[in-house]
Amino acid sequence: MSQAQLSGVAVAVAAGVYAVPAVLWRWDRADPAAAAHLDAVAIDPYHALATAGRPDDADRAAAAELLAGLVRVDEEAGLSLTGKGHGPAGGSPPHPVPAALLTALRRHAEPVALYRLHRDGEHGGLRDAFLRAEDAKVPRWSARTEDALHTPATLTVVLLSLWFAVQLVLLRDFSSSGAWSIVLAVLFCFLLWLMLAVPLGRVALRWWPGRHDRFREHCRDLPPHPAEPALDPVRAERLKRSTRDPGWEREARKTWVDSGGAL
Repeated sequence: MSQAQLSGVAVAVAAGVYAVPAVLWRWDRADPAAAAHLDAVAIDPYHALATAGRPDDADRAAAAELLAGLVRVDEEAGLSLTGKGHGPAGGSPPHPVPAALLTALRRHAEPVALYRLHRDGEHGGLRDAFLRAEDAKVPRWSARTEDALHTPATLTVVLLSLWFAVQLVLLRDFSSSGAWSIVLAVLFCFLLWLMLAVPLGRVALRWWPGRHDRFREHCRDLPPHPAEPALDPVRAERLKRSTRDPGWEREARKTWVDSGGAL
């Protein structure tokens, strides 16, 4: 393949690469238009919590709702059923998330921390099934949140600029010009590559439109679940401690020396 043919192929590849931001910019302009209609969508408060944060946040709000009479939290941050929660008269909450959490609590004879209930497979299955059903009600565009093209496109821009710099240098044959001319050619190629790669890479990094989870952003702006602000400070603090896993926190605080890596 001649140098002219190689240049044509490189230009075609570059055109394809540079077309990607144009498509993403078009999508980025369409997403706010779709997000404007989210105000008309009825979003479940538990679904909003799980979307804005994690499914554990929905469990915490469910526990706060149950603390209104069906569940108590002790000084050790353990959750247990009240007399009303034990008896059939207590019934079950109409919402599936607190109902699943109450069912999980009824399987425990002793007080249990909320973080342990997060790991309850039956409770997690019921909660996740509800969240998946709610996800199905959301416009499909909101699921396009992963941007796997940013890094490859930026690297392609940098490598294409290197290829163009090499091709410009190879327009002259330096093989018979001596070692000094070859060194100058390599230096010129490197400087030319920097002149092309730095501004193009900067543009790709600075102006790449990316993908935004408009639905998550919308859920973060929604009012909080009413059950948590209704708690008194003592129960709110205990519930917060019940959500944290002490074992996980100890592992997170463990240093290289603590793990034996320094021995």
